[in-house]
Amino acid sequence: MDHKEPNRFVIIDNPTEEEMEVISEGLRVYDAQQPYGDLDVPYNDINLVLRDQDGNVVGGVVTSMKTGVMHLEILWIDKKYRGLGYGRNLVLEAERIGKAKGYTAAQTWTFSFQGPEFYKAIGYNVIGICDVYPDNITEFVFMKKLDDTWRGLERKDRTRPDDKFKGFTISEDKSEDAMKVLDKGLGGYVKEQAGESLKKYPGIRVKLVVKDDDQIIGGLSAFTAIGVLHIELMWVDERFRGQGLGRHLLTEAEKIAKEKGAVSGLTWVLSFNSPEFFQKCGYEVFGVSDGYPDPIKEYYLKKRL
Repeated sequence: MDHKEPNRFVIIDNPTEEEMEVISEGLRVYDAQQPYGDLDVPYNDINLVLRDQDGNVVGGVVTSMKTGVMHLEILWIDKKYRGLGYGRNLVLEAERIGKAKGYTAAQTWTFSFQGPEFYKAIGYNVIGICDVYPDNITEFVFMKKLDDTWRGLERKDRTRPDDKFKGFTISEDKSEDAMKVLDKGLGGYVKEQAGESLKKYPGIRVKLVVKDDDQIIGGLSAFTAIGVLHIELMWVDERFRGQGLGRHLLTEAEKIAKEKGAVSGLTWVLSFNSPEFFQKCGYEVFGVSDGYPDPIKEYYLKKRL
């Protein structure tokens, strides 16, 4: 690391939650200074649940809002009711609510074993394909502009008329109990489909903090999933940028992940978060989203470790 007193820099790989909060706040302050950057803080937004005639939760969709775009975080339907149109109904209802809130687009990530054809069937387009997972697993990034989502769609198209399913309802519900059912349902489905890969590549968290003496000047947060390191947050104090700290943090995270069996790295960054930095560190752009307010774009980058 090029610095007049390089020995003062120390990377800590077991930071406290309070130290990681400093990193998150540093990035939040930086983003808030960019156009629409004040919206670059994901928050839980729309939670819809599907209930059967007895009031049991048998499906649902959970979304977050980030920089004016609705992100589908969870979509799950009990296996007894798959293929009947309920997943479609849930997503379309979430889109309707999102459009009313002024969101420009909806996006989601889905694995090859989760049925990417479903999203194509309801108007989503592939904007990125990540092929760096082991065991022939692929992850797709989908997007749909919300301008024309509901044009020509009648109310009867959103509910199944069969008497057998009369009484099924879709409603907003952010209760802890409902979310537990959805989390457990989706988690169970993923284990069914990719259980062997999950066993071979157990996930870990990677958290790093850089200190100059006792002052926190940078850090990184990431996790591994099915053998891929997902870099979700990185920040360096502007007074120390351009001195190699970011590259050093990224290299250290990749080293830790590789030692635990990770084979690749993956990240997603908005245009004001320097996608060029990751390209200089060997990452390749595999997709771009233009669903955000102009002039913002989101870049998806991958690297084989």
